[in-house]
Amino acid sequence: MRLLVTTGLAASALALGAAPAAAAAEIEIIPATAAPGDSITLRASCEGPAERLEFTSQAFQGVPSADLVDAEGAVPVVVAPGTPPGVYSVLGECVGGTAAETREGEFTVVRGPLTPTPLGAPQTGGGGAEPGLRPPLLAAAGAGLLALGGAAAAASGLTRRAR
Repeated sequence: MRLLVTTGLAASALALGAAPAAAAAEIEIIPATAAPGDSITLRASCEGPAERLEFTSQAFQGVPSADLVDAEGAVPVVVAPGTPPGVYSVLGECVGGTAAETREGEFTVVRGPLTPTPLGAPQTGGGGAEPGLRPPLLAAAGAGLLALGGAAAAASGLTRRAR
């Protein structure tokens, strides 16, 4: 029983230790969904000695690169106009050092802009008083007129009863 528990704990520790290494080999792409013409940011790091990261993908033109600062680099990239919708992979290569490291990531290209296009008339509010008039003052004046009208009606009814 002790051997089984010890083996389980060792396997768990090994799995936890391997998880960060797998995550470090990925490219962070912000945002993960973009339209043609939109800008995305590619961010990754290199473990070995390198000077910069070079990124390639069918979704953008050229080979953008990021100089490494403390082994990390980031660069904004524009999704090429006319890129068809779909999932695109991005490959990052650590260059300028002795290590031959690669990073991978992917993002989704959608059709059209991601910002909503307004339809119909502009939403300007629910109406109200003119800008120069104060709504609480108008409400108080209206309540006063109603009270005055009620008092006049009551007085008129008393005058009729008295006859």
